[in-house]
Amino acid sequence: MSSTTQQALIIPTPKAPFVVGSLPVPVPLSGEVRVKVICATDISGVVDELGEGVQGFEKGDEILVQVIYGGCQQYTVVPAATLIRKPKNINFDEAATFPITFTTACVGLLAPEPIGLGLNPSFSWDKPQNGQSALVIGGGSSVGQFAIQLLKFLGFTRIVVYASNTHFDYLKTLGATEFIDRKEVPVENIAHAVKPAVQVVYDSTGALNAAIDSVVDGGKVATSIPTAKPTRDFETRGITFNTHTGLYAGPDVMKPVGDPALYLGRLEHTEFGRILIREVPMLVEQRVVVGNRVEIVPNGLAGIPDALDRIAVGAVRGVKLVAHPQDSV
Repeated sequence: MSSTTQQALIIPTPKAPFVVGSLPVPVPLSGEVRVKVICATDISGVVDELGEGVQGFEKGDEILVQVIYGGCQQYTVVPAATLIRKPKNINFDEAATFPITFTTACVGLLAPEPIGLGLNPSFSWDKPQNGQSALVIGGGSSVGQFAIQLLKFLGFTRIVVYASNTHFDYLKTLGATEFIDRKEVPVENIAHAVKPAVQVVYDSTGALNAAIDSVVDGGKVATSIPTAKPTRDFETRGITFNTHTGLYAGPDVMKPVGDPALYLGRLEHTEFGRILIREVPMLVEQRVVVGNRVEIVPNGLAGIPDALDRIAVGAVRGVKLVAHPQDSV
């Protein structure tokens, strides 16, 4: 492989299967950096080249960053404004679990309305929800695991988790205090199992009716499934309902892919993202938040298609799959 080409996972023709092929190594433009991707698809890696005007970073800096596309290759270009410094106390594998799943839970819970529930937009460490109760539906998922930790950071003292009992011991280490076994309790019965009702529900599965049934009047519900819609009447009960994405940059920073009208990023994401970028390294350094457990995908980029198939059939649970593009040969 020459210095001007790289390996990448590509679709050579429409509807063809993924293959590992050769692409040019991208050149960063003004305000961008090129990253040597250590872990994909949301990536952690090393700053490899700086575009014109980039300040605050140098070649060799270790970072993590969210990408809309371009993570499944050995080098990629991203806006410098989206880089998050990788804390020294975690490796690249753990760092790669943060850019989408952590930010999804973080935006949904902490970011100000309308993009989040607004529980702690400034990342205050003084536990503003001390003594309150919360429910996480889908607590064993990658997003759910981060939601549990953020609720603990916010001061919630009762954190009920709906998940498979195979994850209970681990989720307890993250801050969960009570458990509802999804193998024994159907999703429509969560509200009966969670009594008394909680102040906040975070849902990572789309079980919105169950979420609304489980929250107190005047409570708050967030879901990470943007297309999910409840059929319960929540407005007359004074319940705040929020659907959200994990973006921490709007169209002013991260160019939309496809139809700009369908892009879910807003200017508010950029504003909150500046705070998130500053605060995440401190949360990780203090071990307030830990990354997802990881399973390394074998064979570098070539192993990703099989990994996607496993995800599609529900064969991956409780871990985040991480690929190493530099291992591709």
